[in-house]
Amino acid sequence: MKRFVQKIWIYITVIAIFYLGCSVYAKDNKKTLTLEEAIKIALSNNPSILSKKALVKAAQKEKRAQWGAHLPHIDIIGQASRTRYPTAITPISGVGHFPHFSKDSYFYNIDLEFPIYEGGRISKRVKIAEIDISIKDSLEQETVHDLIANVKDTFYLALYLKSLIKAQQDAIDALKKDYKDATLRLKVQKIAPLDLLRIKTQLKAEEAALSESKEYLRRTKQAISVLMGRAPLDDFLLYGRLPKKIFIPPDNLNIAKFLDYRPDIKAARKDVDKSLEKVSLAWREHLPSLDLFSSYGRKAGSGLHHDEDLWEIGLRLKLNIFSGGSISSEVDKAKAELRSAEQDLRQKELTAKQQIEAAISKLRSTKDEIERYKIARDTAKEAFRVESLRYRTGAGTVTDMLISQAAWLKAESDYLYALYRHQKAKIEYEYSTGTIAIGWLKQEQGK
Repeated sequence: MKRFVQKIWIYITVIAIFYLGCSVYAKDNKKTLTLEEAIKIALSNNPSILSKKALVKAAQKEKRAQWGAHLPHIDIIGQASRTRYPTAITPISGVGHFPHFSKDSYFYNIDLEFPIYEGGRISKRVKIAEIDISIKDSLEQETVHDLIANVKDTFYLALYLKSLIKAQQDAIDALKKDYKDATLRLKVQKIAPLDLLRIKTQLKAEEAALSESKEYLRRTKQAISVLMGRAPLDDFLLYGRLPKKIFIPPDNLNIAKFLDYRPDIKAARKDVDKSLEKVSLAWREHLPSLDLFSSYGRKAGSGLHHDEDLWEIGLRLKLNIFSGGSISSEVDKAKAELRSAEQDLRQKELTAKQQIEAAISKLRSTKDEIERYKIARDTAKEAFRVESLRYRTGAGTVTDMLISQAAWLKAESDYLYALYRHQKAKIEYEYSTGTIAIGWLKQEQGK
């Protein structure tokens, strides 16, 4: 019986170790995601990108539809009808030739209409459709810029939280060491019980802050997953750390040239071109149109008897003499829309310049913050080490030790947050200058 119980315990132990090993293996083999991979997946799978691509294709089809107006239009018409009284099936074709009458009438026609001259209206509509393709393409690029900026910002936020969690864990480990030491000293009555409670209170507060940071990181990873066009999951690890390299643009930066890289500026400029073409199109309604038309068919009466060919061919000229001022009103409307598009472009250019200046200012200010917080972090870390040693040797108080510990953690957090804010400012700079998607959109700076 004793051996049987021992065997059961061995089996249970082996199964427990197996499942524990599988759990650790699964945890350690989570997919590791890099920033480049996140951007690549987002660009190929995000619904906003796919939606804009569909709009570009729709604009291309619209151009093809407008161009088709250059070609002849051919229609086939068939009809069968019955009237109350007999009607003429065929017209009078000569003296003594009377038409046949029938209540039933059957006929079919093949109609052809070919535009010879339309006052340039068809070409203008095709041109407007081409510009609309460029606008839709620029809007797709703008969505790409937005998406890359959001992925970068969210990814760097996650890396900041990852570093913050490590700093919080280090602080907790240091507090646990002090708490363990204080517990031993309390047993020999070298400290007051209140000291131990204060350390424990601080420890619980830091553990609660760590738990909050972990939840924040989990939500941030879910946001990255959604940006990649996936369900809000956090079953992946993040590769990398917050970059510590400082980026400052040169002082002699030519801000105006970056406007050519921004897709929203490109779209606004194309919108001005489109408005110009619409003014020209509206004015061309004053011009005549000339069409070639022809028709061929057969018509028959009851029982399909007395059928006869029917055909015609000719030219049709249409010239607007008086439209009640509607054409002039359409021209004035198009001109007003042109002025609106020009002012919209001007506003976008002013806003872009201000965004670039603001991003440069943030880069400089965060650079100073990083340098200041780096010194403060090193100082606070050394102060905590000294106060912790003084407390363990009985030369300092628990209050001083806890204050220095909190100051160290805050300085570390401030330093990490400054690194994140600098990267965020860099993203804003790249976005505002239109260079954030270079390499992803295969565009070359300086073209």
